[in-house]
Amino acid sequence: MEIVFRRTRVRAIAERLLAAFALFVGGAPVQAATVSQLASVAFWYADQPPLAELAQFDWAVVEPGHMTPADVKTLRTLGSEPFAYLSVGEFDGNKAELEKAGLSKAVSPVRNDAWDSQVMDLTSQAWREHLFARAKALEAQGYGGVFLDTLDSFQLLPQAQREAQRVGLANLLREMHKRQPTLKLFFNRGFEVLPELDGVAAAVAVESIHAGWDASAKRYRPVSESDREWLETHLKPLRAKGIPLVAIDYLPPERREEARKLAKRLREEGYIPYISTPDLNTLGISSIEVQPRRIALIFDPREGALEDAAGHSDLGGLLEYLGYRVDYFPADSNLPLYSFSGLYAGVVTWMTSGPPQDPAAFNRFINARLDEQVPVAFFSGLPVEDKLLLKRLGLKRDAPPATQVVTVTHQDKALVGAFEAPVVPRSRDLTAVSVMPNGPTAALSLKGAGGDVFTPVVVGKWGGLALAPYLLETNNERSRWILDPFAFLQASLHLPSQPRPDSTTENGRRIATVHIDGDGFPSRAEVRGTPYAGRHTLDDYIKPNPFLTSVSIIEAEISPRGSFPFLARELEPIAREIFANPKVEVATHTYSHPFFMQPDKAKKRENFNPEYGMNMKVPGYDKIDFRREIFGSRDYINQNLTTPQKPVKLVFWPGDALPSASTIKLAYDAGLKNVNGAETIMTKANPSLTGLNPLLRPTAGGLQYYAPIINENLYTNLWKGPYYGFRELIETFQLTDSPRRLRGLHLYYHFYSSTKQASIKAMHEIYGYMREQQPMSLWMSDYLDRLHGLYQASLARTADGAWQIRGMDALRTVRLDAQMGWPDLLQSQGIAGVRDLPQGRYVALSSDKALLVLRPDRDPRPALEEADLPLLDWRYLDERRVSFAFAGQFDLTFSVRSATACRVEVDGQRYAGKASAGLWTFQLPMKQVSNGQLLCN
Repeated sequence: MEIVFRRTRVRAIAERLLAAFALFVGGAPVQAATVSQLASVAFWYADQPPLAELAQFDWAVVEPGHMTPADVKTLRTLGSEPFAYLSVGEFDGNKAELEKAGLSKAVSPVRNDAWDSQVMDLTSQAWREHLFARAKALEAQGYGGVFLDTLDSFQLLPQAQREAQRVGLANLLREMHKRQPTLKLFFNRGFEVLPELDGVAAAVAVESIHAGWDASAKRYRPVSESDREWLETHLKPLRAKGIPLVAIDYLPPERREEARKLAKRLREEGYIPYISTPDLNTLGISSIEVQPRRIALIFDPREGALEDAAGHSDLGGLLEYLGYRVDYFPADSNLPLYSFSGLYAGVVTWMTSGPPQDPAAFNRFINARLDEQVPVAFFSGLPVEDKLLLKRLGLKRDAPPATQVVTVTHQDKALVGAFEAPVVPRSRDLTAVSVMPNGPTAALSLKGAGGDVFTPVVVGKWGGLALAPYLLETNNERSRWILDPFAFLQASLHLPSQPRPDSTTENGRRIATVHIDGDGFPSRAEVRGTPYAGRHTLDDYIKPNPFLTSVSIIEAEISPRGSFPFLARELEPIAREIFANPKVEVATHTYSHPFFMQPDKAKKRENFNPEYGMNMKVPGYDKIDFRREIFGSRDYINQNLTTPQKPVKLVFWPGDALPSASTIKLAYDAGLKNVNGAETIMTKANPSLTGLNPLLRPTAGGLQYYAPIINENLYTNLWKGPYYGFRELIETFQLTDSPRRLRGLHLYYHFYSSTKQASIKAMHEIYGYMREQQPMSLWMSDYLDRLHGLYQASLARTADGAWQIRGMDALRTVRLDAQMGWPDLLQSQGIAGVRDLPQGRYVALSSDKALLVLRPDRDPRPALEEADLPLLDWRYLDERRVSFAFAGQFDLTFSVRSATACRVEVDGQRYAGKASAGLWTFQLPMKQVSNGQLLCN
């Protein structure tokens, strides 16, 4: 039988690098889960392993050259057992690399030219010790096991040498297991030695049971019955011993439905299936199938950096609301080479400058996505001029039309012209695109004066097109959507109904955060006694209101080494009192408050005018040093204003709040979370969803977390008045809650909002509104952990149709479309309840991992409806009893939906519930409950 499952070229490169150096990375090995629990396996040998999605599988086999020890730890934390690829029979490299590794005398006479690798002498002590060292180092890195490949390469040697090599292989594997008994050994075949290695193999992989790959002809092929019979003779004794058998079959990405059926067939035949492509660079199907929740958004770097890209600002937040993680890629020659199938729900471009600088690479990228049947949606401009690709899309481009009168001949109002702004016929900036016969369906068609037909909005099997000027209506004051972006994204990307990770709601309540930038701390409040703004904010806002508050200061505003050293004796005690308040967590707003976080970039802007300079003027500090801004201010606060038990947790970005990737990395290196940036604002005067910015900006230095709603500066005309303008934040709260809950209640302001009578009154109105809503109050650091879950979470369907949810971090809510049904509370795991609202069906999770089983009607069992504290545990002991745990900063209040009377017991104390409209509400005089029980009749 042909041996197919071999190293890809990607692996060959990594093997040479890894074999040349001994891997001795510190860290204690972690005991793996028992093999009996193994139900799913994935293989990923390309670069950039998708850790969040690989975590859905019980075992994930990766190239160690593409993983850092931190990646290995992440994969394990998210719920998967990481396995490292290890070649046993061959060394990838040339003579010089063999000599460098000290293996010159460990080679066999045979070289495998097909893979440019050297077949090794399995009886050589040097080769054996090399493999033992590799295995030990990989376990130290955190891998739970190694995937042993090239076990049968010794058969390439002359017949007379094979038996000695076979015995050497058996001895090597037996010794490896003896030396590292906790390291799982996952065999790729190894039929020649398995009969004498009882207890050594944790699992055995075989490939091409039904669907194979012809490496010489480069084509997929069905497997013959004779090949299967040959395999079965070797597999039968392994089945008898209870060794898990992993079947790896090969199908192209576009045959996804066939892959699903094949996985089902293999499961029924007793295998753990994995259906992928021969290079193992595609997220395949096992006993589970990952449900893509990534969108790739392509922007043109010629039009600015990501933070300046319209696709990021206008679409990012909408895609996040739909439950998707957005990965941003510049349209250059570095577009990903790995397969998007099974990983990305779609590709979106927002490019207005025509084809990118490397159009051939871009066209190859788009064609590859079309090959995989991953939908593509073009927004604003069509960056394709290649006639073959246009023909494949069913589109035709003509020369730009002259300004002329156009009339609408067809309009699908479900997609365009009935959302925020109407369709107004116009030819200025119109791209001359029309649909070819049998092409996509036009959602908007126009006819020119000369009879020319234009179709700027189309939807088809491959995706869709939504071009200017029928995307947004824009003037100097505001923008509005002509397109319905939700309907168009749904139609063009063929987005399915699936649970949507949601960062607006927790335990049925809208989330609330309050965070304060340090600006204006020394200013005087225009109230009796003219206290400092810091003092007035503490006494008038923080103390009276039931909200956790994240507070920052600017070091140069209040320290003896700052701009106002003569005030330090008065200001520092106020800051200490604020930070000592139990409702406050500690943050820094940097040392000198840079007004431009990328000053060199800012200076290049047209008509650049730094009205207030580049930062606060501090004696002796002439050039901005971002390490000093972050590390220095952190240390100043920790050493002078707070205690070791309550250190600085965050940095609130100042100024334009758009730090470079290197500055963001500094924050992470300092152990600080970060927030601020973007300008989400919606008011009755300008209620457009174009005011909804994204929550996340991925950078090479780590995630930047944007402020979920902008501060009072924009509401008050850059603090030039009217000072009562911030009361419009209440309108933003309302517009981001209905008809869709797009944000929580996020109050973000500066200390200077304590200085004016009008601003103070506005703040009281805002706090009053927030109190009425009875939200769940979170510190900003805890909310950012929810946003990280929004970015990291992954979904998969199990063989029986349940939803497997992983990687949620602190996020504890998924939103369901009503047609999906209701949680089955007894069959599900990690599900506490559900609150049905007009904005959606919000399912409460009690863990970062959950199994969501759905049913058509509401489960009658007692279910959590809402609570004011984070939920730590909720376990159904039986039909009517629940064990639960909560912990927070306020006394616990929670409601349970139950058709029968309920009571609560905590440490032997009974608490009666107050009944109303099917709900039982409990108020417990405790902030933490670790052993509560809910009992319903």
